[in-house]
Amino acid sequence: MNEESYSSEKYMKLFGWEGNPFVFKILPDLFVGYESEMRSLIENLSNGCKFSLILGPTGSGKTTMMKNVINKIQGYGRVFYVPKPPNDPEGWKKIFTEIVKPGFFRRLFMRSEINNITIYEVGDWINKRSKGNRLLLLVDECHESTRESLEWLRTLTDQIDNLSLVMGGLPVFEKRLMEELETFRRRIENRVELTNLTSAETRELIKRRIEWVGGEDVKPFTSSSVRYIYDRTSGFPREVLRVSNDLVKDAIGKNISSIDTDFLKDIVSEKPSRETMQSVDELPYRQRSILEILSKGDGMTPTQVVKQMDPKEYNDAGNAIRSVNNILRRLMKDKMVIRERKGKAFKYRINPKFQTMFIEA
Repeated sequence: MNEESYSSEKYMKLFGWEGNPFVFKILPDLFVGYESEMRSLIENLSNGCKFSLILGPTGSGKTTMMKNVINKIQGYGRVFYVPKPPNDPEGWKKIFTEIVKPGFFRRLFMRSEINNITIYEVGDWINKRSKGNRLLLLVDECHESTRESLEWLRTLTDQIDNLSLVMGGLPVFEKRLMEELETFRRRIENRVELTNLTSAETRELIKRRIEWVGGEDVKPFTSSSVRYIYDRTSGFPREVLRVSNDLVKDAIGKNISSIDTDFLKDIVSEKPSRETMQSVDELPYRQRSILEILSKGDGMTPTQVVKQMDPKEYNDAGNAIRSVNNILRRLMKDKMVIRERKGKAFKYRINPKFQTMFIEA
């Protein structure tokens, strides 16, 4: 019996599931949150919006949202998803000619024609062959594009009459557009920024995942364990899946069918104490990055922490402060951070027990 079938059998026996609901897999139909943003995006695309932008940190759900758009959008003759932009004009030529790809037999006769057109002729070529049909191109990971690649993407999108473009990327991508391609940035008519889920949305994500494998509601989780997951992850979708998966695997290992308060107490007691932690690498990435910032000062407000953060993490200061506040609350619970009132503001600093570790790091 291979590992996959064994695991499926374990999930079925203990929880009645058909498999692991928290495996990291893009499932557009299970997309949670950002309902008003999704409605606005779909409505704008339906009305012919030419340029749209989806921003968010790693793990916030950009790709899932883009795939969800593909499932929900109507009225387009051809929808094409690109997981990563090419770096040269020939790459864009191949992608754009694929958008209006004809049937197999017609494609055999058109092969030489496609090969012979230049990148400068692509726009006119597509306009003649799209026959008025609306086209939708979704390009993910745009922050990895070269400037030349972005210039060609903008130029070709401008030239093709019935084409709508949706770009996805880290928040730093918009900053790049402002600094390097302001004319491109000004073309963006619809902008969506993904940050983190609310507590209710975190519960809904867990619920949909469990029901996807044949489970009921959030069982075996209880309201207290769902809250624990939210506190640990601050509502970042990928982190929600990771922590949920860890808890489920612990439950399977102990043959326990309910992940409740008592189970969480056992989990917490079994985990190494923060006081015995040997390396900052044992911490989750976002906790570690905030602690490293605090280690360089003598008390900081959440706003001051945000100003020291990598600009790739967040684009909107308000969203960044909310997320940092959530993480600081978690670090206070773990007694890694101390909060003190300084005048009208609260300032956070590392517990002296851990300061030496960060100086050494």
